[in-house]
Amino acid sequence: MYRYTKRLGDLFVSSLLLMILFLPLSLVILIASFDTQAIGLFTQKRVGIKGKEFLIFKVRTMKHSELNKSTTTVSNDPRVTFLGAFLRRMKIDELPQLINVFLGSMSFVGPRPTVLDDYSRMDDEQKLRSTVKPGITGLAQVSGNTSLSWPRRLKLDVSYVRNLSLKSDILILWKTIILILKDKIHTDPAGSDEWCE
Repeated sequence: MYRYTKRLGDLFVSSLLLMILFLPLSLVILIASFDTQAIGLFTQKRVGIKGKEFLIFKVRTMKHSELNKSTTTVSNDPRVTFLGAFLRRMKIDELPQLINVFLGSMSFVGPRPTVLDDYSRMDDEQKLRSTVKPGITGLAQVSGNTSLSWPRRLKLDVSYVRNLSLKSDILILWKTIILILKDKIHTDPAGSDEWCE
């Protein structure tokens, strides 16, 4: 019942938001194309439910470089543009993931999707986080996010999976909104996800 209700909510809200935000989001992606000198809609393989890979969508926030094609960011990464840092801080770069939610590869709430290298290093307990769909936001993100250690974030993800409820999802969404408004969801404005652009 939980998964069915959650999927209906994801589908309804994501389709509504995509219709409302289509034009402004298209404009942001267009501006990001000029700002980063690359295609403004960034895609990358991430690990989703049951360990299956999928393409995640984001607004590109890093300068394109033929010499350095790595998408892993570090603190104060010089490749992150001024506009890109703002988009990351306000979580606007994550908005294209509404497409992922609509398609069913992600949910609004769940463990953040990781890259294959990080997934391959997890033990069986930590991989429990992949028994649910990854989310745009999650328990680790509203509990400190990049200020937490990687093992601590994984523990929070597993705790979320072991205690699934619509009530907790709504609470996480509410906390996410509050944190964005307070501009505290990231301790490092240069970092959008822990690992990648």
